[in-house]
Amino acid sequence: MSAHEEMKTRTDALETAVYGLLDACDDYRQTAEGLLAAEQESASPRHQLVHRLEQLSARATRVIRILEDDVLTEMLPMMDRLFAVERAERGVDI
Repeated sequence: MSAHEEMKTRTDALETAVYGLLDACDDYRQTAEGLLAAEQESASPRHQLVHRLEQLSARATRVIRILEDDVLTEMLPMMDRLFAVERAERGVDI
């Protein structure tokens, strides 16, 4: 397997994992927010539970922001520049 093929395989796996993690974080936050809304609408909301669900939702939001702002910012050029590995492997300057 060429260097380009190996890096393409690893890049595809990384991309799948990162977007899967984003999906999992979105699901986590939506679950926390749904439970929070239900608890707040209940006849006698449990304030400690509301507080904990708010914390979990906020932390999930921060993780999503890190993934979108930092991880994807670094990963997108890695995906975009795979062609450069292929060309370098063939000895072609760009």
